[in-house]
Amino acid sequence: QGTETFSHRRYFGRRGRNKEPDPKAPAQPPERNEPKWCHFCDFREITHVVVKESRVTIHRQDNKCLEVVLPSPGIALSLVSLVDGYFRLTADSSHYLCHDVAPPRLLMSIRNGIHGPMQEEFVFAKLRREEPEEGLYIIRWSVLDFNRMILSVVKRSHQQAPGTPGAFKYRQFRIQKKGDSFVLEGWDREFPSLRELLDVLKGCTLRSGEENFTVKRCCPPKPGEISDLLITRKAKDNGKQILNLTQLSFHQIRKNEITQRAHLGQGTRTNIYDGVLSVCGNSGNDDEAEYFSTEQNNNSREMHVILKVLDPSHRDIAL
Repeated sequence: QGTETFSHRRYFGRRGRNKEPDPKAPAQPPERNEPKWCHFCDFREITHVVVKESRVTIHRQDNKCLEVVLPSPGIALSLVSLVDGYFRLTADSSHYLCHDVAPPRLLMSIRNGIHGPMQEEFVFAKLRREEPEEGLYIIRWSVLDFNRMILSVVKRSHQQAPGTPGAFKYRQFRIQKKGDSFVLEGWDREFPSLRELLDVLKGCTLRSGEENFTVKRCCPPKPGEISDLLITRKAKDNGKQILNLTQLSFHQIRKNEITQRAHLGQGTRTNIYDGVLSVCGNSGNDDEAEYFSTEQNNNSREMHVILKVLDPSHRDIAL
């Protein structure tokens, strides 16, 4: 049997190389002239998606649509869920395209004006853009605890003029989801919904240390708002990434690239040191090389820097 199989392989292989038709081979169907794949739209151009059993319809902003018929309703929902997820990653983190696949957590966030798990820098930047008034607050999901929300409240400092550094202060308060109840940390009362808790807090004053913060107006997410919840892509025309002024871009710095020198002073939460940052050569990423080009002569790969080291004993270090 092995010899027979081997001989058949040699026979068909030789005939195939000579491109001679085999009279014993079954007739092959004619090749179908499949249309080429073409670009329909980017995620930002989608307005909504409709799924009816196995048929998926994707609508664009110009009212054109793409219809896809899939083998089963389950596969149709999988495609819609995939498109919906990529839309939230690249276009709008607080929106859904199709209610059939919208996560319950997202629906709850939209109802209550909750941001996703943003980092503090983006929270404070958003509050500054809103010309922070007394009692303005943002509520967002924690980046560390899946069942925790962070309430960031603004207080205006009357000693300093608006627009100057230190003209307003922030404090963060934790709200914990325990089963079907919501509890503000430091308050024993439980609420059956977040909306009821926020309604009770409206107009109340929260104390943090010696400071009082009044909860007044919520600052909800805006459509397409740029934060660290979105993946931004480089522009295709010039290859350079166009950064919105509200977006922060960080270069990863490793510990062994930093030389810590003299102690210069102490802040509220930090110790401040003189230091030197060693930067890799131009063989790496072009964007990073451009970012660190502070001198006309790029052969010098050391930068004089100031190091602000956060005190590890601070109670909010994990947050």
